[in-house]
Amino acid sequence: MCSKTVGLALGSAAVVSVVAVGTGGSAAADVDGVPVPAPRLSMVNLGDSYSAGYTRLAGAPAEPDEPGKSGCERTLGSYPYVLKDELAGRLGRTVNVTCGGADTDDVLVTPQSPAGHASLDRTGLLQADPLAPFPARPPQIEAVSPDADVITIGVGGNDYFSRLVAACLEAGAVGDDPDQCQDNLKAGEYTGIGLPADDPLLERPKHALAGKYRTMLDELAARAPHARVYVVGYPSVFPADTGTCARNSQELFTLNRGDITWLRQLLDGINAAIASTTAGAAGRGVPAEFVDTHRATVGRDACAPRGTKWVEGCTERIGTPGVGGWGEPALIHPNHRYHQYVAGQLAQRIRHDFERR
Repeated sequence: MCSKTVGLALGSAAVVSVVAVGTGGSAAADVDGVPVPAPRLSMVNLGDSYSAGYTRLAGAPAEPDEPGKSGCERTLGSYPYVLKDELAGRLGRTVNVTCGGADTDDVLVTPQSPAGHASLDRTGLLQADPLAPFPARPPQIEAVSPDADVITIGVGGNDYFSRLVAACLEAGAVGDDPDQCQDNLKAGEYTGIGLPADDPLLERPKHALAGKYRTMLDELAARAPHARVYVVGYPSVFPADTGTCARNSQELFTLNRGDITWLRQLLDGINAAIASTTAGAAGRGVPAEFVDTHRATVGRDACAPRGTKWVEGCTERIGTPGVGGWGEPALIHPNHRYHQYVAGQLAQRIRHDFERR
């Protein structure tokens, strides 16, 4: 079954194509009628695996899969790389420190030990990256310097939600109760992973996440006072119609239908909390804005048809358990269609925000 490390660490849609920002229309001034190119922008990308890419359906690995790799599993089709290409005419220095498994503490204060890229055995059980362990990575915020102009960040799902998804997959594997994971939470079985029994909507962890986001956005503003911060939300991972998810399939494996609905509602709440906190920071003068990816991905979730989905299920390709195996793990991560969309949205906003600079 797809568990242990599954999650945000941890989906036929037209992909938005945006004209790359160049000097045309972005000139800072005219000197004797000759356009003067706008200054090049410095960009830093922060975030977890939904920003880094992780699955090979989000592009080829950015690092060779051999000793010495970081274990962050960045892929060349992820939105930081696509965005870099989109904005090639305006970008100077770029730093991408996104890393699979990162949470808000790993951005702010905690060195992170990446997990690398897991594999699935013939029974669907996750196997650790054979190159692990990997060296600790410094807190991502250390990559932000005072001259940064653009900061993108997508993080928060690993603070508690990915642990819950892993627990739900394990719970669903042992019974057919449609609300098994919710029942386990109420019974106090998840207090060991920081999920209280008396809080079925997990309001306290959500408020804690919002508090860390406030601190993180304020710290980014202090480190890079002239930068604009683009906070990327999470896509629609779970469908509203749970009938589209076949039980024990390679999409959401053992997740029960009641738990799928519950998880979708919880992820919606996380998005709302991040959006609200970002708006609050903007109200305090932090030049931050939320980039919604949920609405564009409704109906393109992990259980959508192959040609439609922007989020993958547990595996990248279809196999037969015990014969062709479960395939390579995608662990419920977005594919290249999602990343191209996000890069397009970011390029539009950055072009607008910096066209007069």
